[in-house]
Amino acid sequence: MASVAPENLSPRQRVLSLAAVIASTVGVGISYGIGYPITALTFESWGTPSWYTGLVGSAPALAILLCLPFFPKLVGALGTIRAMALGCVLVGGGFLLMPVFPSPEAWLVLRAIMGAGIALPWLVGETWINTVASDRTRGRMIALYAIVLFAGFAAGPFILETIGIDGWLPFLIAAGGILLAVVPIVAAAHLAPQMPEHPETGVTGAFLLAPIAMVAGVVGGLLEMGHFALLPVYALQSGMSETEALHLLTLFMAGGIALQFVVGWLADRVSAQRVLIGAALVFAALAASLPVIAEPWLRAAAVFTLGGLGIGFYTLGLAFIGQRVRVHDLAVANAAFLITYQVGAMIGPSVGGIALDLWQPHGFVAAMAVAALLGAGAMAVAGRRRGSDRAGRRRGSDRNVAPKDAGCGLPARD
Repeated sequence: MASVAPENLSPRQRVLSLAAVIASTVGVGISYGIGYPITALTFESWGTPSWYTGLVGSAPALAILLCLPFFPKLVGALGTIRAMALGCVLVGGGFLLMPVFPSPEAWLVLRAIMGAGIALPWLVGETWINTVASDRTRGRMIALYAIVLFAGFAAGPFILETIGIDGWLPFLIAAGGILLAVVPIVAAAHLAPQMPEHPETGVTGAFLLAPIAMVAGVVGGLLEMGHFALLPVYALQSGMSETEALHLLTLFMAGGIALQFVVGWLADRVSAQRVLIGAALVFAALAASLPVIAEPWLRAAAVFTLGGLGIGFYTLGLAFIGQRVRVHDLAVANAAFLITYQVGAMIGPSVGGIALDLWQPHGFVAAMAVAALLGAGAMAVAGRRRGSDRAGRRRGSDRNVAPKDAGCGLPARD
């Protein structure tokens, strides 16, 4: 399918291109939000051991980690639209096969394949936005993408709560959502950016293209999934009721959705690095203050803000990549970022759980605060080192041109 260079898009075409890929994200988010809880709840009804439920729950993330290093070249070979469509078909087909093969072993294989599949529209969609969005609006466009994606995540459990997990209906809704995601991107195929078939940088090298963003990916995944998994447990151990515990998790997710546009707006006006470090410091302060906040409304406001900042690392990391990485390397840089995010998402619940066991109930918030502080320090060091490297290259360039200048009658520079 034909594609177009981003610089050749008119303002109207740029808006339509971004609208298409963001619209497709609705179905991706809903299918992702349904996949995890329907697997866990169905396994519970089957009497499946908890360790196996956890194994199947981690299968999509593991598949994403294993496949992402190879996907930038695959996307370049297939083309943007075909790659996104292939991923959506793999996920949709997996949902349709789950009720056909109702066994834990079959679902382990299917969930792994679906994890690999969903990584394609995830990777391509984010690279598409970073490529087409202008520097002036990139932060807000990525924020809008994150709002739609995480709203879809949140809608998944709500859909299951409404229709239940029995029968074909939940699987048809999940499959329909991800397959309908193909419609807007096919309609905008002539506005899709082409991704290089042979990127100049591999995924391993891409970690060095934007180290600050990679740190943000780890921190964001750790904080986000740590809170999704353990915030209700922390609330229960702090003496709250089950309803209050679930309310806190809802507030965290609501803050993550509602505050992303503010985060993106800041990234468009201040350097993403400064916003990232500031967000990490504020997150650490708010998390550390939770045990001493007595007023329910203050606690609710703090958790709401924590959600916005925690999920904001994802938005800001992507915006930073778009600001600092060449278009030719965006696909591999986004793949590297998704890998770091998945790593953080895998270790966050474990770190929080261990801390919770060591110091009940405040070990969890202490661990999250320390993780945010370490992230702020790592991003500051990475930014300073990158600045030193650029200064060194400039000095080296000056030395290289000095003899030529001297030969033209100008004094040589030391």
